[in-house]
Amino acid sequence: MAIDLLTQTLPFIKSHIYPASVPLSDWKLKEGEFPHAASPSLNDTKWWKYTIPAPWGGYDKTVWFRRRVRVPREFSGKPVALLLDLPESLLYLNGKPYHGVDSHHQEVLLTTRARTNQSFLVAIEAYSGRRSELSTFNSAELVTLNPTARLLYHGLLALHELERTAGQSTPESKEVREIIRQTLVFLKYFKPEGEEYPNAIVRAYNFLSRTLETEYKTDIQGLIHLIAQSHIDVVWLWRLQETKRKCARTFSTVLRLMEEFPELSYTQSQALLYELVKEKYPDLYKEIKQKVSEGRWHPIGSTWVEPDCNIPNGESLVRQILHGKRFFRREFGLDSDVLWLPDSFGYSWALPQILKKTGIKYFFTTKLTWNDTTKFRHNTFWWQGIDGSKVLSHAPAVGLEGSIAPKDLKKSWEGFVEKEESPETLQTFGFGDGGGGPTKEQIESWRILRTIVGLPPSTFSSVTGFFKVVEEHAGELETWDDELYLEKHRGTYTTLGWVKRENRQAESQLYATELLSVLGWIFGATAASRRYEQDQIEKAWKKLLLNQFHDIVTGTSIAEVLDDVRKDFAEIRRTCEQLQHRALSGLVKNVKRRTREYDFAIFNPLAWKRNEYVLLEVKSKGKNFLVLDDHGRAVDHQILGRKKGIVHLLCYLENVPPFSFANLVVSPSTTQPAAAAPWKISHRLVDTPLYRLRLDSKGHFTSLYDKTLRRELIAKGARANVFQSFKDTPKQWDAWEIDPEYPSKQFELLKFNRIRILEMGPLRAAIRIEHKSDSGSSVSQDIRFYHKSRRIDFLTSVRWKEKQTLLKVSFPLNVKTSNATYEIQFGALQRTTKPTELRHRAMYEVPAQQWADLSEQKAGVSLINDCKYGYDASENRLRLTLLRSPHYPHPLDPLRLTDNRVTDQGDHQLSYALYPHAGDWRTGETLQRAREFNQVPLVIRGSADRISPLISYASSSIIVDCIKKAEDSDDVIVRIHEAHGQPAKVTFEFGARLEAVAECDMLENDLAPLKPVKSKLTLKFSPFEIKTLKLAFKPKR
Repeated sequence: MAIDLLTQTLPFIKSHIYPASVPLSDWKLKEGEFPHAASPSLNDTKWWKYTIPAPWGGYDKTVWFRRRVRVPREFSGKPVALLLDLPESLLYLNGKPYHGVDSHHQEVLLTTRARTNQSFLVAIEAYSGRRSELSTFNSAELVTLNPTARLLYHGLLALHELERTAGQSTPESKEVREIIRQTLVFLKYFKPEGEEYPNAIVRAYNFLSRTLETEYKTDIQGLIHLIAQSHIDVVWLWRLQETKRKCARTFSTVLRLMEEFPELSYTQSQALLYELVKEKYPDLYKEIKQKVSEGRWHPIGSTWVEPDCNIPNGESLVRQILHGKRFFRREFGLDSDVLWLPDSFGYSWALPQILKKTGIKYFFTTKLTWNDTTKFRHNTFWWQGIDGSKVLSHAPAVGLEGSIAPKDLKKSWEGFVEKEESPETLQTFGFGDGGGGPTKEQIESWRILRTIVGLPPSTFSSVTGFFKVVEEHAGELETWDDELYLEKHRGTYTTLGWVKRENRQAESQLYATELLSVLGWIFGATAASRRYEQDQIEKAWKKLLLNQFHDIVTGTSIAEVLDDVRKDFAEIRRTCEQLQHRALSGLVKNVKRRTREYDFAIFNPLAWKRNEYVLLEVKSKGKNFLVLDDHGRAVDHQILGRKKGIVHLLCYLENVPPFSFANLVVSPSTTQPAAAAPWKISHRLVDTPLYRLRLDSKGHFTSLYDKTLRRELIAKGARANVFQSFKDTPKQWDAWEIDPEYPSKQFELLKFNRIRILEMGPLRAAIRIEHKSDSGSSVSQDIRFYHKSRRIDFLTSVRWKEKQTLLKVSFPLNVKTSNATYEIQFGALQRTTKPTELRHRAMYEVPAQQWADLSEQKAGVSLINDCKYGYDASENRLRLTLLRSPHYPHPLDPLRLTDNRVTDQGDHQLSYALYPHAGDWRTGETLQRAREFNQVPLVIRGSADRISPLISYASSSIIVDCIKKAEDSDDVIVRIHEAHGQPAKVTFEFGARLEAVAECDMLENDLAPLKPVKSKLTLKFSPFEIKTLKLAFKPKR
């Protein structure tokens, strides 16, 4: 009975929300993006006349609408608003950004007490989106507003849904029906069109709100902390330029809501978004800063953007937080203590330590609700990292864009696992990605539902406030001591291979740039080299951090985004090359020698002596050459070829010092060195000093015998270095997902074409194996063997014309083990190769950094890569995923998110290496070989003084991750980590005059002074511990 009456009454109440209206049909229109379109001083007489409803726009169009609005006499003294029905838009009022308009935010309050003939200049910047169909400005009205009618309407709607959610025969639903019945009594005897009906609405709402203050209270012991927010992807189905406007729309809407609802506070992550608004909308930014100072707007998250956490290396994750926190401190005078990553595609096990050492106490995500195989077992828990660091974490039962609706509140509470240990959970609400954030309906519904029977109590809160309450019960919470692997989006480790390659190269370039800039600053002989260009380096880092956003580096944005990505990576490369050249100008000098002699300086950017093959280019007509090192000793070399008068010379250098130079002098010689080529090579056999390789008629490895280890490396009867192709057709999220059924969809795509012997000199031999497909795809692979290096390199060129096809390379190995080891940021982890638990079977594709390894006690094999991140291992088989070719995402297909265009088609350059070794990956120094594969020596024309290594040590378990100038002082920051997962005691020696040294956190805040003895410092490391040192050197002047 009550529900039937409610259904009849709701339309009457709704009709009183806007008692009077005036249509606003006539507008001025101008297409395009141009400055000052909203300015009151703009002359718009030449704009087109536009009468609504009417079409506008088209594909990717911006259109401006303008008109002046005057308040009629009958609206005087009343709240007056605009009602607008058009796509995502930003409304400017009297020249300033004022309010976003979208399907969830169509009411724009102009004034709470209008004056007759009060005038408003309204300018609307509207965006059509990426569809070819025309958009429509459906309607525009100037209306009077009855706020109480709106409150009652939304409150009764919420009660109606609660009654349905509670279940018809439950005691709670009975009580809800009784509340509804009593409230409707105040309206029952009045005609909706009568003069008394508005007063009846006021009485009804007053009764409802007063009654719920004292009666019909929930008996649930707990609390939901509601967080108003808007998850805005930096890019995704739009470009960065559009993100700036999305921010303006959402942020302006939130500011207006705060004026209307004093209880509302708002949370917004990502420092970059604030910077974009600061640059493009300074007036809006001032309003935001004011709300921050009032404690109602909460900048949060600690990062520059919300990054992917599988592909960026450890130093990149540190810089996300370093630059994010520095921005928040500088702009708002506050420090965020939460890592807010609701939408990234899995979370590295290294993160807890990074968070602890950047002053972050709490971790939040909602993405684990997306798991496709198992349900994650916790909501509130301690997350323990690979080093033992713990952070208090929350992964609520309801996803990111929840609403304040009874079904979501009920789901949030019923799905909450830790009710007994910690009876408070968190739920976000607000529309994201241009949806405008929280709505009036959500806030007004909450006023009714916050303590009502049948639901848990709820309160508007802040994220830090929530976690501080949880800390009171933290001792009773369980610990998750593992990575947070997302059972979803496994294809993101591979999609858009060229972006992954650019990312890896940019990380390597920035590492070398900072290192050389420090060396130039300390040891440089010229003023230019002694200038550390911190601003330029920071700008390059921020471009990289932007492109590590979780929908860029993962390959899950629309194709148009990639134009900006290419420009950004090109600029990073250009900056690094310029700054490296500047630093080297003071470290390497030109030497005047005889005309036919050539000097080369070889720089080793790594922290250990390395033996390396380097390529020199010499302009000469000579047939033979003499290569001498610093000490005048002959250096083994091999002529690879000549092209346009340039001789390509491969040289083998031993013991190139860490963070320093070795010099070579090349001159023509009348005699050829007597070194013989130590190889036997045919189309089926490659016999080297270290290995004996046999191939079948298709170019696959049938045997790889290690002469040093005296063992066969390929599994008996198996074929290795096999390119395996699979149809990859997930049901949705094509760019994100690998079809879980792909193993059953294997097919032969690449067919053997030919094999050629490329090189057979004293240092290196190489064969080229070519494969082709009927569809036009091809793979040309140069496999290189070295006379002294145990690494076998596979330089691979792919012409890819496939669609929805997965390409892997497979190595079945003669190794008996139950676990594979994978490098992650600042460490390594094991994953089972013989899964028995369902959650382990769900890990059929896993992320890794530079290598994966299968080892027994006595020997093992590592598979190293230079730009790939997806692996799988089963039993004794190790595979690296090389390419996918899914459809790009498309904004007009929200269910499948597929464009008709396909990613990754075109030419690819990628390399991987097989590295057999004695012992396990630790004993075999896989880490060192992988770093060498990814961080090649720099070859510079000229001669360098051999500088002492800035820092040196004798331990294979310690890795230097960065050497940079401190952000706010003239100190040098050195970040190092223990990489073997074992305790270590290491003595470091410094190669420049050391005035002081301190251990600091990753934000470069001092923790404790350290006491070196005669430029030496001994430190203890716990397993996988990261340390950051702050060194005060006296620069050479």
